[in-house]
Amino acid sequence: MLLVSAVCFLFSFGLQAQSIQFRSFKATNEYTDSTYNLSKPISLNYKETHILINFVDPPDSVKARYAYRLTGFDNRWHENGSLTAVNYINLFGGDYEFQVKNLNFPNQIATLKFHLDEAFWQRPWFVPMIVAYGLLVVGMILYFIRMYRLRNQMRLQQIRNEIAADLHDDVGTALSSITFLGEMAKSRFEKKPEEIRPILERIMNESREMMQTMRGMVWVINPQNDKAADFFEKVKAFSEAVLSSKKIAVTFLIQATETLPLGLEFQRNLFLIFKEAVVNAAKHSDATEALIGIKTEKNHVWIQIKDNGNGFDPRLVMEGNGLRNLKNRAAQLGGNLEVQSKPGEGTCLNMVIPIA
Repeated sequence: MLLVSAVCFLFSFGLQAQSIQFRSFKATNEYTDSTYNLSKPISLNYKETHILINFVDPPDSVKARYAYRLTGFDNRWHENGSLTAVNYINLFGGDYEFQVKNLNFPNQIATLKFHLDEAFWQRPWFVPMIVAYGLLVVGMILYFIRMYRLRNQMRLQQIRNEIAADLHDDVGTALSSITFLGEMAKSRFEKKPEEIRPILERIMNESREMMQTMRGMVWVINPQNDKAADFFEKVKAFSEAVLSSKKIAVTFLIQATETLPLGLEFQRNLFLIFKEAVVNAAKHSDATEALIGIKTEKNHVWIQIKDNGNGFDPRLVMEGNGLRNLKNRAAQLGGNLEVQSKPGEGTCLNMVIPIA
């Protein structure tokens, strides 16, 4: 009788220990819920990262105390009390095995396996690919920065070469003229000394003009002088020096108080426009008065250079007086230059140039 009772106890123990049943397995993505058949292999797509598992131990449903773990995620056992549901969120792709046991029968464990597909960003190649892509982007950025700087350096070198050529032409022409006038003065020193004075005055004028041009160009290429107000003050000083040597009274109307930066090429071309216009007025106009108006507004420069001199017909002297060159320089700056002149009525140059 005692033996029969022991056998019945062991048999009853085995039944209770192995009686945990999985009731449902649900997987959720951000849009839908799916319930899977427990009798078939469970395979989830990479979006179904939120799962809910229900289980129960029917013979011991009243006193059961559960513990669970999910191998592949966390190998530690967690007590769940009498609750018969476990919830996981934000799982990564991989193979998992859910294990649950009734702590009243701790040696018997029920298991449920499932597979969760990996998202592409969870694949082993994804991080190296992102790193390689990042390095490629950084490399391209550095390359374009390098090319941008190189192009700027080449452009600056080109501007320097053009400035050097301009100075060479101006200084060479002036020195040739001074040399020629000096030889003329030397040859007439003994025979016609009365003719030396006007020659010496021309030499002095050529020298002063060359000095003003040199000073102006040196000032222009100084990177510290890139403000509109400073630039036009320099233009004013240059114009006064050149026109006063010819006893031409000059009036300035400057409204260029803005601190817009002027690039080196812009300053160079604009200075050369002023230089040629002012020098032409000094040499050819026979004027007694001149007006220079400058205004900066809305990223544009409005310029007017006007004199009361002899005037001319622009259609006849376009090449001789360098007006075509003035228009070309204005066009290089994206601007426009118009010449208004009639014989005996003076000359007026009007320019509008955008400030980049």
